[in-house]
Amino acid sequence: MLPGHYDLYEEFSNGMFAYAYDFTPDVERTSIDEGYFDLTTNHKRPAVEIALTISKAIQQSLKITVSEGVASNKLISQIASKLNKPAAFQNVPGGQEKQFIQPLPNRWLPGIGPKTSARLNAAGLAKVLHVAATPVEMLELVLGRQAVTIRQFAHGIDARPLIAAREPQKTFSHQETFASDLTDEEYTAATLRRTADDLFAKVRAEQRTIRTLTVTVRYNDRAEDQVSESLLEPTDLETEVYDRLQAMLKKAWKRRVSLRLVSLKLSNLYDGRFRSDLPLTVPLQRLGAQSRLAAVVDETPLRSWAFHSSTWS
Repeated sequence: MLPGHYDLYEEFSNGMFAYAYDFTPDVERTSIDEGYFDLTTNHKRPAVEIALTISKAIQQSLKITVSEGVASNKLISQIASKLNKPAAFQNVPGGQEKQFIQPLPNRWLPGIGPKTSARLNAAGLAKVLHVAATPVEMLELVLGRQAVTIRQFAHGIDARPLIAAREPQKTFSHQETFASDLTDEEYTAATLRRTADDLFAKVRAEQRTIRTLTVTVRYNDRAEDQVSESLLEPTDLETEVYDRLQAMLKKAWKRRVSLRLVSLKLSNLYDGRFRSDLPLTVPLQRLGAQSRLAAVVDETPLRSWAFHSSTWS
């Protein structure tokens, strides 16, 4: 096991994406080393030329290689960038999405993991073209609610918009200082959930979504520990992170001593309400119910006083 150097990785990541920002403000960073940038509004140079320029500049200045795919949507560009790594470059002209994706194995479709791929193979749907040619009703037997979206992907159709993060990114945070040192894990977890309720209400009020959570604990001797985790996709619903917060608290509370303070920070924010067409963690129907519940809670006047007390009686 070797120690990581996250600060260095982040420095390289910022340097890499800086070259994309030179040509467009529409940059979506989906991870430290992967993202999308939209060149639709850049009419001065062809997209392929810009992509090659960025790749060359990164290699010269940072001494690392990148893989790029140029296409009309996220799905095709992502697959194009990954087919022939490392240092891959592939352009898929508009109108050729189906010809590009349909000869590929079904595992290239988003949401198709090893187990689902095996089920599709057993059903005789080994390639993307087989999935595309199968009626939705039959696909639902294998894929469930995901069938409609995955069949669209199999036809090279992906309407997901690019979600550009604001620069610099803002954070939402709150810390709760206890009236006396605390050892009750359940009470502390409940405090985190209450804090999440308040913070996510503010996120929704600004029509934002978040991807990264940070839980910090301060012990009775003022020493601190913290844990940060990023979600698979941005969200504006606190109900999606309740279970994760409980697990993060357990990780952060490394010393079995009492706590003086707990805090929650939401970061890696995005403009607009983001919801993937193919949710990775929660069924779409449940997401809709959670969104409607959150809207009702946000409009309830009781919220302004019922959830802000620093202690419970």
